[in-house]
Amino acid sequence: MLKLKDKSMIRGCFPILENLYRKHKDEYLALFFQEKDLDIEGLNLNPLLKTGLIKKVNHGFRANVFVFPLSGKFIVCDFLISLHRVKNGYYLRRRNDVWPIFAYESPYIAKKAIVRKDDSVLDLATGSGVIALLCADKASKVIGVDINPKAINFARFNTVLNNLDDKVKFKLGNLFVSVAKERFDLIIWNGPTIATPDVPSKYPIYCFGGSDGLNFTKKFIEEAPKHLSSGGRMQWLDPSLGSETEPKSLDLIRKCWRNENLNVIYEQRIKPNPIYKLYKTLDRTLLSPSKGFARPLWTEPLVGKEYSDWITLLKENGFSHIHAGMYKIFPGKRFKIIRTRPKKVLFPRMNYLPQDWHFLSLSRIKQLLKICESYGR
Repeated sequence: MLKLKDKSMIRGCFPILENLYRKHKDEYLALFFQEKDLDIEGLNLNPLLKTGLIKKVNHGFRANVFVFPLSGKFIVCDFLISLHRVKNGYYLRRRNDVWPIFAYESPYIAKKAIVRKDDSVLDLATGSGVIALLCADKASKVIGVDINPKAINFARFNTVLNNLDDKVKFKLGNLFVSVAKERFDLIIWNGPTIATPDVPSKYPIYCFGGSDGLNFTKKFIEEAPKHLSSGGRMQWLDPSLGSETEPKSLDLIRKCWRNENLNVIYEQRIKPNPIYKLYKTLDRTLLSPSKGFARPLWTEPLVGKEYSDWITLLKENGFSHIHAGMYKIFPGKRFKIIRTRPKKVLFPRMNYLPQDWHFLSLSRIKQLLKICESYGR
């Protein structure tokens, strides 16, 4: 957990991070993206040390956390893996880790958020709070909710770090339970929607979406409209299993909201991928990853039956493709579904496990950060 008591010390980290990123970018990226030990001289790093963002090691300093720069803000979260957390040659994951930021995910929805001036916003499954913090640039009030206490700790740290703690608040809770009596102009989320074998204890909190990946999505579709103000909107990223022609989430929306006056805009971000072709290339990694490579998203190894039973279940339920899309929901005169595609596909392999920042070159990291900033234009 990050230290939250001394707010002035947390805020003191911001100008140091900003100076590092602007004037010593290669060192910043090597430290906070590639997790390299660095001997940084001539800079006062005490606030970073005292708040736990970095620590001293024999060869200088080492990052304890991943710090992502976006739109003039710095977002603290966990590394997907750690070069310094290895057992028997495998990188280890922790169940309560806070999901790191990848170029095609949170920055995309955060920069494209349909937030309006003076909105009240609910960010579900807030994680590090990145979406909530960017919504705060326009909104008058933002509440982030997460079921993971560590995520709430990181998110609160990030609000203080970015001087937004008067505008953004975070609550521990499952879905809408902690905000049951409140209504919002925008409900937005990038939550746990990854389809995995049905052994939740073997996955980090941030990723387990159930066997079909729809556990969270189903509950959201059923409950979210009850928590909207008059004229309220909804938005989320949706990596959903489905048929060749549409994601299962769209079928759920059609069945649940067909009598609601809502316009549903579904952006198909990439062409759907055949899931069994994809899983065939991944199954060896899922069951026995090669030493020196990152584990998949599980925290404990799967057994063959857990994996094979899952594949059988998917086939029995008619899932054949995996989709990557974004939903935007507006009030309308009647129920209507509008399907769109982006003008340019930047990440055609979006449905694969993300390539970790540790193993990218500095030039590629800079290129991806530039793409992240372009989303809102």
